Amino acid sequence: MLAWLFGKKTPEAHEAPDTRDAHARMPVQMHWRADMALPVPDWQAMDAALPEDADETLLHGYYDAAAAHWLDVLATALPAGYRQTGTTDFLLLSAQSARASALVLRSCTQALRAIRSSLGPLACETGYGRHVVVVFASQDDYYAYLSQYQGEGETVPMSSGVFINAGYGHFASWHDGLDELEAVVVHELTHALLAHLPMPDWLHEGFAVNVERTLLPRLADPRLALYRPDEMAARHADWWNATTIQAFWSGAAFHTAGEGVELAYDLARAITALAAREDDAAFRAFAAIADSDDAGSAAAVDTLGYPLEHLVEAVLGEGDWAPKPDAWAVARAA
Repeated sequence: MLAWLFGKKTPEAHEAPDTRDAHARMPVQMHWRADMALPVPDWQAMDAALPEDADETLLHGYYDAAAAHWLDVLATALPAGYRQTGTTDFLLLSAQSARASALVLRSCTQALRAIRSSLGPLACETGYGRHVVVVFASQDDYYAYLSQYQGEGETVPMSSGVFINAGYGHFASWHDGLDELEAVVVHELTHALLAHLPMPDWLHEGFAVNVERTLLPRLADPRLALYRPDEMAARHADWWNATTIQAFWSGAAFHTAGEGVELAYDLARAITALAAREDDAAFRAFAAIADSDDAGSAAAVDTLGYPLEHLVEAVLGEGDWAPKPDAWAVARAA
């Protein structure tokens, strides 16, 4: 596996969280979305309130203060016990004890440092303000919060954590055990550091799962797998065909309930690792320009030197695996 991409780095384990003083925040006039049951700032209105000549320092202070105010208000809207803590890079809202919150923040800091090293020049922390992490005390609180970001008639997919790339991008999870939360943080931080790229969902998830498994080797322990390799191969063979593969390429397979989600993540992990292993320089170039509009098809030919379906053939065998964006438009319109 590529050292630049998936190589494990050992961050300093002794760094303590540096909780910030709430009274030092920049004064900010908050604007709130009226269509949300739980408090969510109207980030467009917040943007409009900024002076046109705002410099980088002012922008960082403004959005950081706005995020901190937001978490204070959200804490009062949730069941009792939520409180905000922070470090140089993170703001955390949770109902955990002070010691547990400190451990979560330390884990976040270590993960951020390791992922930056693993992703190399592909990583970019766009935007201003600290990373926001919200750890909900129950699944009910978690799904109630996520439901606000769903379209009319949409249901919230089952998940243990998510990066919400809307307005002020932030992480949410319902796990409060450090082992489970650590995996969520690594996975979602990887998404956050790649959010500036136009890459398709399958590549986003392939990166996130591979980084997660490399930085947390216990997750790749075959003894913990629910299925043997031959059983997993049989499940893939039964599931994927000329129709279902289009849901993989379009990204729909990662946002629907059922067996297909698990298999989509596993296929993304496998073909991402395969492409990276074959030619690291070509894969870096591919990841930088792969576009979700065609699942990365054009970028694959230009940088990898072969069509995307060759990667799937290496895992699933021969088949009609080529991305067909025209079919996605028909499916979305139906």
